[in-house]
Amino acid sequence: MSLKPTIGMETHVELDTESKMFCSCKVVETDEPNISLCPTCLGLPGALPVPNKKAIEYIVMLSLGANCSITKEGMFHRKNYFYPDLPKNYQISQFDFPVGVEGSLEIVIEDSLHTVAIERVHMEEDTGKSIHLGSGRIDSATSTLLDFNRSGVPLVEVVTKPIISSAKMAVAYIEELRQLVIDLGISKGKLEKGNLRFDANISVAEEGSDELGVKVEIKNMNSLKSLEKAIDYEILRQTKMVQDKESIIQETRHWDENKQVTLSMRTKEGSADYRYFSDPDLPNMVINDEFIEISQNQIKETPEKKRKTLLDTGLSLSDSNYLDKGQRWLYELYLSTVKETGDCKSTFNFLTGELQGQMRKAEISELPQWLNSEKLASLINLFENNEVSFTSAKDILAKLLIEDIDPKSFASDNNLIQSSDNDEIQALVTLVINENQDIVERLENPEDKLVGFLVGQVMKSSESKVNPGSVKEVLLKELFG
Repeated sequence: MSLKPTIGMETHVELDTESKMFCSCKVVETDEPNISLCPTCLGLPGALPVPNKKAIEYIVMLSLGANCSITKEGMFHRKNYFYPDLPKNYQISQFDFPVGVEGSLEIVIEDSLHTVAIERVHMEEDTGKSIHLGSGRIDSATSTLLDFNRSGVPLVEVVTKPIISSAKMAVAYIEELRQLVIDLGISKGKLEKGNLRFDANISVAEEGSDELGVKVEIKNMNSLKSLEKAIDYEILRQTKMVQDKESIIQETRHWDENKQVTLSMRTKEGSADYRYFSDPDLPNMVINDEFIEISQNQIKETPEKKRKTLLDTGLSLSDSNYLDKGQRWLYELYLSTVKETGDCKSTFNFLTGELQGQMRKAEISELPQWLNSEKLASLINLFENNEVSFTSAKDILAKLLIEDIDPKSFASDNNLIQSSDNDEIQALVTLVINENQDIVERLENPEDKLVGFLVGQVMKSSESKVNPGSVKEVLLKELFG
């Protein structure tokens, strides 16, 4: 029996606002516990919540960026459950009326486009943080401390439809969503800081069946690698259970990074278990056309728009996606440099290969002020026009990273310009052929690897001062006519 996996993603995005969702406490990034608290975010009796307008603007922006329709009249609900880091014993969320519905995100897998359907985008507040002492894990901790700095921080939950078919597709979706919130400027999007936290709902069913299998929720995946590994493991686990005719139960499991397995946490609750009801302390929320327009005008760029801009320069989809998901300065540098060179592939290769490689090696995080697109384009053109060798181009770039020089002048002053003089090349080729008659006699055709050896000997004789392309052309003509 052939089985197909189906995956739905639930992602919490921490919004980059100055204050919390329903009070004026500052959002802080610090290891010092419990320094940004008030009666509202601690859930003390009599404290009343006041919605954060900027957070609502951000969630509308995210909904629009994810191509959702906006629900113009909605409300906040209380999601009731008991946990030590939830002081009110309920979380303010949304149930029947999410801000965004029926959206989609375009994702790239290798060199093809796929669409992930978004079911809903809704707002809620974050919980506090449990710090487990001893082992760092709840099941073996000696004690647990509570930090409520995070309690009440604005969150957006983005829920996909169960349409994702593989771990790689899930990773590509999270990468796209992460880039979207960064491009919109509504979240820092740092996974290691918990700005994005995601759960995966996974089921397997018979290939061709319209019905989904029993859903299992996976938590505790704090990186893209752990997300991919956890999904792959859970698909294999469920597939084996079906093949062995074992029953899969609806439950919540957590990914154990050390053991590389998913482990059962609890039987999965349904919405009825949370006893949702409208929050009596908050009025209904009305999002009018004017507010939507204000939010829309804040959207300057999205990953999809950036990819289209990159594709218009001639780049492939996979190369466009690489720049789209990379650092902002590299994206902008590519666009300005390719205007000067007119060659998308050589520009992309040089910037993402040589430039990034040398910056990493030299531990440089930012480009020097003088190293602009004009100088990089000049250097790329020198190499692409066979005026300097690849080795010389790398040497010039290394110099550019530490000193303000003109690439062409530097190449000329340091005798790095390659000669294309046919008479000079002909003389060198003749010399190398005469000195390597044993090699020449073994040549079978122009594609023979020994041709490369002879080209290398010519380059060595010239101290790499002649153009290798011209050398090969003259050499082949001399040897094969």
